[in-house]
Amino acid sequence: MKRVNTIKPLAIADEDRRAVRSDVGNKLTYNRTIYTKTQQTIRKRQTKKSKLLADPNIKRWYDNVVRGSPNTAEINLRRLGKFCEDHQIKPMQLAKLGTKDIRTVTDLLQDHISWMESQGKAPQYIKGTITAVKSWLHHFDVFIKRRIKIANVDSTPTLEKERVPLREELVELFSRANLRAGAIMSLVAKAGLRPEVLGNYNATDGLMIKDLPELVIKEGLATFTNKPPRLVVRKTLSKTDHEYFTFLTDLGAKRLAAYLNERLVSGEQLTPESPVIAPFARYVRNRGENKGKRFVETITIRHDIQKAMRPRFSWRPYVLRAFFDTQLLIAESRAKIAHDFRVFFMGHKGSMEAKYTTNKGILPEMLVDEMREAFSRSEEFLDLEKGEIPPLEKQKEISKEKLQNLTQDEIELLQKLLQKIGDKKPE
Repeated sequence: MKRVNTIKPLAIADEDRRAVRSDVGNKLTYNRTIYTKTQQTIRKRQTKKSKLLADPNIKRWYDNVVRGSPNTAEINLRRLGKFCEDHQIKPMQLAKLGTKDIRTVTDLLQDHISWMESQGKAPQYIKGTITAVKSWLHHFDVFIKRRIKIANVDSTPTLEKERVPLREELVELFSRANLRAGAIMSLVAKAGLRPEVLGNYNATDGLMIKDLPELVIKEGLATFTNKPPRLVVRKTLSKTDHEYFTFLTDLGAKRLAAYLNERLVSGEQLTPESPVIAPFARYVRNRGENKGKRFVETITIRHDIQKAMRPRFSWRPYVLRAFFDTQLLIAESRAKIAHDFRVFFMGHKGSMEAKYTTNKGILPEMLVDEMREAFSRSEEFLDLEKGEIPPLEKQKEISKEKLQNLTQDEIELLQKLLQKIGDKKPE
């Protein structure tokens, strides 16, 4: 046995020793390293949602609600799970209890309301929880007949002090946003679109390039052929299950075009099926279940708006849609736009009168043109960032508009007057 010249003497047999080049002197080191590999089984963490949906009865109820509204199904499933978790009971045990003793289940619901009120929960949140539990019980033909009351059910404490942005705040808000967030906020605040129209809750659908009929991509540049440009909201994206359209203001169209052009410059090919708001492609991001999907999920749409707002503003993202409605209401009060047009642009079905006018499947071209002109007249209330036009520039715009509306006889008369003025000039 020989000893190796190391800090700690190590006995190595000659036949096992392998001499290699050392970094210091003629030291001998091991060339071979023995790694111990342990078999690790990577298991995907089971979520609360997947645990609940593993029960075929819950899955059947969930699928039935999805057919009406996927978003409602997600919320109801989450609230049912929380209710059962709070009472340490499984959903099927709750259903069986309701089948056997409906009075006990009704008492349980009332006690839960009292507990949530003592916790300071919002009335609408309490109502939503009870609605979800009732929906689950209805699935087993268990109907709560008792009239359960919730205090101040119509109050919205989180919205009591909320207001729409002022001009200076709007300027600051858009200056804080990146291109995608600016385009998103423009579509909500300048066209009145709901965030879920841009991308639904599971990123399977959203606003597409084909939904912008007046957008043209030529020689790698996106432009709009008409002002204000029209945006079509398909039936699958509409909350009220009917197709409608709205318009986008001048500043909103410029921000959207800038975002689309940035994607074109980066090498993306925009087709009619391409999403208007797309996931970030430059950097790899973990999108979980939405990995590989073309659209951006609603929660990310809202997060982009919140990121631009925080920490400066504490508004909800939906305040931008409220801004759109409020500003058009001001325009309506000044006879710039008709009430039914404002309701239509918000995506609401409106009154019975609207059934025979704006809620028809295909609107007459004359009506569409009138709606476009009304929206154009109202743009000054939506594009507050433009500020006041200088008096001289405003006079130039008025003069230009008057010249464009002159008849042929008036033009000839104007030319004669200008000629006479020119003849009278001293040499």
